[in-house]
Amino acid sequence: MKKFALLTIISIFNLFIAAAAEADVYGGIEFPEGAVSFADEVIRFEPLYNGGPAPTENTNPQLALGAPEGLAVNRCTSLGRGGLIELAFTNNVLINSGNSDHDLHIFEIGADVEDTYVAIRPTAETAQLLGAQYDANNDGFYEIGKVYGSTASIDIDSVFTGFGPGQLVFDAVQLIDDYNEGNSSGSTVGADIDAVGAIGTFNLCRYYLVGDINFDCSVDLVDFALMAANWLVDCNADSSDPTCIPVE
Repeated sequence: MKKFALLTIISIFNLFIAAAAEADVYGGIEFPEGAVSFADEVIRFEPLYNGGPAPTENTNPQLALGAPEGLAVNRCTSLGRGGLIELAFTNNVLINSGNSDHDLHIFEIGADVEDTYVAIRPTAETAQLLGAQYDANNDGFYEIGKVYGSTASIDIDSVFTGFGPGQLVFDAVQLIDDYNEGNSSGSTVGADIDAVGAIGTFNLCRYYLVGDINFDCSVDLVDFALMAANWLVDCNADSSDPTCIPVE
């Protein structure tokens, strides 16, 4: 009986994990791979990249990772005036759709809607396909334009034309605040990044593993930290908690 109960619990948990990896809607945008779609790791954060000033609040770059948290302004990363952040996808990659659909979404929040320059890092194979002409400053990131604050979308195929769906693969995104736009000072100066998500994406993990909260095909301290961060949060008792994201 105990063995049956344990297997039942595991089966239910597996179903939960499988559902979590399916399409979810964030900010009115459907992400086919759900929570897996969002950036997972900070590569670089330089709020003084173009001289600043730097923000004095929202200075934790880790808050730009994962799914968007909406209007929770204390759960985002302020870039600083002209500041830079680079975020990597570790359990998925960003791919082109091969059509006019949007492929990449930047969630920027806050009262002051601020512009951001966007570049994406190609894999070695994609870099060979595209050549180096898209990398203006030779930093490994290919410039693809600018987004104008709030939830903004980019179609990769409008920049790199003539490629079939999934032929172009990118593993990181670079965001640089427009130094000449938005407030030039303040505690949260610069674009306030809530999340970066790939709607055109491929999940690198093709398995459902019990306890693998971030879907990177391993259960490790990262999963434990994600669980510990929300330990004892009860959304039924207090839905105003910033970690409680309504199901849309």
